[in-house]
Amino acid sequence: MHPETLLILVFWIFASVPSSIQRSWPTSPNAGVADPNINLVTHQPRQLTLTISTNCSSPPPQTCTFYADCLEPAFHCGPEGYPLGFGGKFCTKFSLNAARLSPQGQEWLYTTMHCLQVALVPMLQAHDSESEGSSSSTSMTTPRSDSDACKNLEKEAFSTHAPCYLSSGFCKLSLADRVVIVEIIGLKTLLQNWEVFESGVQVVKGCLEFS
Repeated sequence: MHPETLLILVFWIFASVPSSIQRSWPTSPNAGVADPNINLVTHQPRQLTLTISTNCSSPPPQTCTFYADCLEPAFHCGPEGYPLGFGGKFCTKFSLNAARLSPQGQEWLYTTMHCLQVALVPMLQAHDSESEGSSSSTSMTTPRSDSDACKNLEKEAFSTHAPCYLSSGFCKLSLADRVVIVEIIGLKTLLQNWEVFESGVQVVKGCLEFS
């Protein structure tokens, strides 16, 4: 049995444990259960300031440029930050592996990709507004990494993963598609990144509530 398949089974076993027992297990301080009814794709962001391009205010479907062309220039988180080190990286990785999924799986993939980007537009707007207010005292030719802003961006971004997966129809996917998704993400990422692992658990629990 592939390790990725085993991990999916572990997730299902975890989610099948009675809730009374699950509540006694230690969790992250920020842990929560995602609501499968949340539909981030239909979110309508407020009107953007003129400094943000159209593609940033309304990311085109089936693209990954939002991370490198919109988020990174605004937040300057660097190659290891969320825009380039996770969001853009895995958006591209999923796009390159889309053919491995069934037609339904591909529809889920592109809907989720778009959902994850649209969900971060309001944060980009807010950051853009703050930057405009301080532009008179900040050099526009020397970008600085704002660690606090990057941490907040990463936290907000990961909080949208489970809701986007669920609202895009993950619970209706075949087991074969789910295995491919786990393989694309990678066992190492799932086990070494707490936010990713926690999102996976939330998705499984959300599917059990949905069924």
